[in-house]
Amino acid sequence: MTELLKANILVDLKYYRRSRLLLAFMLLFLLLTALQSLPPIFMNSGVQSFNSLREIDSGLNGFVLILAAGMGLLIMSSHLRNRSLKMVFTKPCPPALWLVSALLSAGLVSLVLNLVILSGSLLLSVFWHLPVRVGLIFVSAQTFVISLGLIAYLMLLATIMHPVLAAIVAIIFNADLFYEFQVWTQAAIRSGNTNIGLRMLEHVFHSLYILLPMFYPFDKQTANIHVSLRVMNSEWRYIVFSVGYALALSAFCYCAALYALQKKNHI
Repeated sequence: MTELLKANILVDLKYYRRSRLLLAFMLLFLLLTALQSLPPIFMNSGVQSFNSLREIDSGLNGFVLILAAGMGLLIMSSHLRNRSLKMVFTKPCPPALWLVSALLSAGLVSLVLNLVILSGSLLLSVFWHLPVRVGLIFVSAQTFVISLGLIAYLMLLATIMHPVLAAIVAIIFNADLFYEFQVWTQAAIRSGNTNIGLRMLEHVFHSLYILLPMFYPFDKQTANIHVSLRVMNSEWRYIVFSVGYALALSAFCYCAALYALQKKNHI
């Protein structure tokens, strides 16, 4: 079983390495990062260097999240489009094992990218004579945890719908968006608007906010860390909470995707 899991992970990693779309994304963000690094080279300002470091680190971490979602989408949709999963599952390779290997391979790539970005940010801190902030480690760990949830969620969406539609659903139907809609409707109701339709919308937005996954759990509690790159001892608990949320989300998406795979392939 271990050898079969390892073989599947290696095949998935080879797929990621050969994907031209993923390579194009990586080259694009590397170019943008290089452009962002230019101002501190020609300016002798600690504040400017710190702001550039924070922007570079934030941009690259955002890139990792986009890439993680893309990996979850591509690894599932490519196999479904090629109709190769029946052959995979009859090798034999149990669907549960294949799905675990897909999650682990994408998570492994995300982990490696996070470590590379963290190392680069720490080196830039030294090169620009900035104090090394623990917040860089916190942000990197948080990004990795969020990426795990994104991978699982996009794999589930790609299992039950077309990849383009899955990407649209992931962008539009997210808890943060409907939370903003709920806040807006609540503010309108408090201001004296007694329209029944508005009250119904408030309940709909609240229900969607509860049901849909959060992409950035505890973002309000950790917003200052992303700005100052300073972490208080009590704030490390949000990493633990985020890990728990990501594992719960991944487990749910895994079970739902496994059920959908078995139905689609009549296993």
